[in-house]
Amino acid sequence: MARLEIEHIIPISKGGSNDESNLWLACPLCNRYKSDKTTGVDPETNETVRLFNPRTQIWFEHFGWSEDGLRIVGKTPTGRATVAVLHLSDDADALEVRSYWVLAGWHPPED
Repeated sequence: MARLEIEHIIPISKGGSNDESNLWLACPLCNRYKSDKTTGVDPETNETVRLFNPRTQIWFEHFGWSEDGLRIVGKTPTGRATVAVLHLSDDADALEVRSYWVLAGWHPPED
């Protein structure tokens, strides 16, 4: 993939700050897809929900891995909306990189 970037959980344009509590590391793909979004639509319920916040929520409560280890699967409305908005399971570049990680035995991580 690429070097990680600093991402604003709540974008500056939506009232966020540069305070450390609002910053996180993200891959460039995710950061670009997220852009200034703070919400997304859960494809299962069609409800608009807040996107996953890595500072306040636990990853494995909202996400899991497909059996082949290539796709991130949302378990909750927040997880499903985040997967959709950030294209976590359909970006061709991310899927290709994860396939190499799987072949090397590095992926998927265990909870």
